[in-house]
Amino acid sequence: MTDIVSFGPDKPPRRFPVAVAVVGVLALAVAFLFLNRDGGEQPAPVTLTPSSCTGVPARGAPAALTGASPVAIVIDGACAAGTGLERRDTTAAGGPWTVLVRRAGGSLGHDGAVVTYPVSGAASTRQMVVKALGAAHVRVRGDLPAADLRAIADRVRLSGGRPVVSPPPGLSVVASGTYRPASIHEVRYGSADVGEREALGGGLTFTGVAAAGGYEDHLYATGDLTSVFGGNAAIAWEPKPGLIAFIGYSGSERTEAADQALRRLAARARAINGDGWRAMTPVVAPQSNDIP
Repeated sequence: MTDIVSFGPDKPPRRFPVAVAVVGVLALAVAFLFLNRDGGEQPAPVTLTPSSCTGVPARGAPAALTGASPVAIVIDGACAAGTGLERRDTTAAGGPWTVLVRRAGGSLGHDGAVVTYPVSGAASTRQMVVKALGAAHVRVRGDLPAADLRAIADRVRLSGGRPVVSPPPGLSVVASGTYRPASIHEVRYGSADVGEREALGGGLTFTGVAAAGGYEDHLYATGDLTSVFGGNAAIAWEPKPGLIAFIGYSGSERTEAADQALRRLAARARAINGDGWRAMTPVVAPQSNDIP
């Protein structure tokens, strides 16, 4: 089970609403259940609708996922093949490093913490512990009790200038990597080509896959991902610990109909492997993948 996080620029920073998704490794078929912070539950079934395009669906679909990690996400049933774009950050490895620590059953932004090193010194808070380590400081931020955050911070050591965590009992390391993703793999479609022009307008619909360390830290720090992926709104989930996948759009104002369209697209999403990604001959865009 993984979490779905919906966000958009018209939402103020706050704790995000959560939906639980059934996401297979070979196919991302999604069933949603919205959970309120007070424990109440409201079912929100997803109705799948076929593409409204009148043309013949695109052939030559990218290869399905065969390994443990998705490399990119495509939308099944589109009337045109998507365009691959790799946002490549060649300096990411020279920036901070993250380690994701969680309880059993933890997921994106829940029951865990992100260890980041190096960072500048700052005062510790209820959800964040900052401690001197080496020539800089290490930060542990999450939704675990403060005692657990301190215990994690006390168990961080450096190896080759990068943080290594020996987690306290009841916690485990699920992933580690650069704070800024070294690569973001996007697949871009016209919203009309995925059958959602009426809800999303005549602009762009895009998917993406990237390393999740910095995104999850940002989520713990701000409560949402409003400004991270751009566009008018997006929906995101965790296909594997340490990775974040998302579908977003740009071209029209965010509405409830647009939110429903994003959920329909998430239900049509499919992970592809490296062969499928390379077959799309993605364009490489060198840039810094900063996380605001």
